[in-house]
Order: sequence, then C-alpha cells, then structure tokens
Amino acid sequence: MRTALIKQAHDVFGPWSGVLWKDTSPTKLFDVWPGKAVYWELTCMLQADWYIVPQATDNDYIRDLGKWSPDLPEIIRRYTRNITAPDHIPFDEYDLAIVFDACLDPPSTSRALFAYHAQEHWDTLYTRSLRQPASGYELFLAHMMDAEGAIGSLPQAISFPYLHDVELMRSVFPVQKQDAVWVDWRTLMTLAMREVSESWTKDAEAAAVRLQELLVLPVHHRGRYFTQAYGVYDPPAWGDAALYLQALAGCKYYISVGRVAGAGQGLSEAASTGCLCLGQAENVYHRLICHPACLCDDIAEMPSRLNAIVHSKNLQAEVISWQDQALRKHFQRRPLELLREAIQVKAGNSEPVRNELQFQRGT
Repeated sequence: MRTALIKQAHDVFGPWSGVLWKDTSPTKLFDVWPGKAVYWELTCMLQADWYIVPQATDNDYIRDLGKWSPDLPEIIRRYTRNITAPDHIPFDEYDLAIVFDACLDPPSTSRALFAYHAQEHWDTLYTRSLRQPASGYELFLAHMMDAEGAIGSLPQAISFPYLHDVELMRSVFPVQKQDAVWVDWRTLMTLAMREVSESWTKDAEAAAVRLQELLVLPVHHRGRYFTQAYGVYDPPAWGDAALYLQALAGCKYYISVGRVAGAGQGLSEAASTGCLCLGQAENVYHRLICHPACLCDDIAEMPSRLNAIVHSKNLQAEVISWQDQALRKHFQRRPLELLREAIQVKAGNSEPVRNELQFQRGT
C-alpha cells in the first residue's frame, strides 16, 4: 500500500525535512528526525513518503508549543527543509494518505484513502474527531484506542495504535541486554510528587537514585530530555531518537507505572526493543502488551512484581513471548489489515467485515 505521510511546518513530531522513501532508509531517517521516534516504525513498515506542507492550522497542540517556548516556532522554521505545497503532492500515486492534525483539505477526486492522527489526545481536535472525522477524511485514527474497533461505514473514527515492528526494531538496534532498568520519566515524576506537566526537576533525579537503591539494579531514564519543550533544542538534536532507542534496547527491564499519561507509547517502544515491561493496569497500551504478571494496579506493587521476574528465567521467557505476540497482533497485523480494508471499502471493492480484526474499545 503506497503511503504518504503529511504534516505541517510547525509540527515538531516526525522528520523535519520532507523525504521520499526511495531516498532514505530506516537509519538515514534519523538524520532529519530530531525528536521522539513515535512514527518511525510506521514510516518503515509502510515504506512511506513524508511531505511537509506550509503551516495551515492553529489547534491546541500548536498553541501549546508556543506556550511552552515562544522561540519554538522560529527554531522549527529555521531548520525545517523541503516544504511542499499541498497541490504539488501527487495524491493519486498513493493508496493511503495519513495527514497529521488534518492540516490540509483532501482533494475530493483523489483515489487515495485519507486518514489522520491528532498529535495530542488532549487536543479538542481529538475529542471532536471521535464524534465525526474532519470534512473530507475517511478515517480518524484514534491512538488512545477509544473509538470503534472495526471498519463500519466511512467516514468514521477507528481505534488505531502507534505501529510497531519487532523484527525491524531489533535488526536496527541489535544491542546486548544489560541487567538494568529503564524507567519512564513520568514514573520518576510521580515518585518525586510532581505533575507530569511540570519541567524535569532535581527531585525527579533524586527519585531515580532512591529507586535504584530499592531495586538493586542500575536505573536509566531520559528525564533531562524534558528540560526543553517537546525535547526541541537549538540546534536540533539530530539523531537523538536513534540514540534513545539504542540506549533503551540495552536495558533488560522497563517500568512505566504511577500517574502515567497518554496511550503508552514509551512502553510499546520498549517492548518492541525486547525489554521486559512492567506497566499500569489502567493504561490501554499496557493492557494490550503486558503479561498479567507485569501489570500493576498501583506503583506500590511494582518492586515485588519486578523482583519475581528478575529471579525467574522461565517467567522472563514467557513475558517476552507474550509481548512479542501482542505487538504483532495489536500493533502490526490488525491495524494494517484495517487500513487495507478501509482502502477497499472506499474503492467499492468490498463490504465492511466484523471478524477477528476487530479491536475492543478501550482494551
């Protein structure tokens, strides 16, 4: 399925240069990708082309960027390359166009299926799209998994997670595991009794030291990344996403418990690299990925659950097998099949089906 990914110029996620798949590779993408790797596996799995269009919308997420740092728009403008006017994108060469924040008006005559992500689940665009996708789009891709679980009638919102590819991740980052724990920065902020909306503090650094003493394992984290809004620096930290995934892949365990927010992208990336993941039972991605022995109802359960895993080779093997099967099923095979089905429905080649492809809402 030929795929175009389209974002607007002031969006920090994804690459900061428009790039065609034929001109890049999984590793070369990081040369123009200074922030979180959230759509990197999606790009590689679909072998997608990236287009950056001029700034077109002013939604909650874009306004939040400016609130965090008034300099952000200028930094992004200075370093973003290969911007393409929407009418110069050859949409008819594609089966699928995923447009971030619905930042353009889809051409009504295009054969491509038009879908979109909202970059932040707290954006009013997200909640509005759950009720009705933006005009001209067939699908709203709800990454919080709080929409319908199967293709019904287009247009519609569909539960659609961030995609992950176990084989891709481990081939690009074939790192020897160390007996160390990677801890989500939100967990450390929880232990420091800070809100996740606050900047990284020395209290959170101290919490990491205390947790290391409790677990008797080295603790790694990326809290300092959040001293800058959305991890954006001047100049941008080109290749930082690859360095993060390399370091993450080197840890045997991953912990994300406490007052976690969002869908659970960090844990799903960690599972993709082969970490043994402990998560929060109330979080949708964690419930989809984590072995039952690794789900915590609260942060107080975490040390004993981790200890049980550390001291059982059999349980470790069971957890990895569980996670890998979950990733292939829920974060690769099912969502890709849903996209193919929606493309066929738009083309008039099939009726919607409700079978084993269906996601359960919020599970």
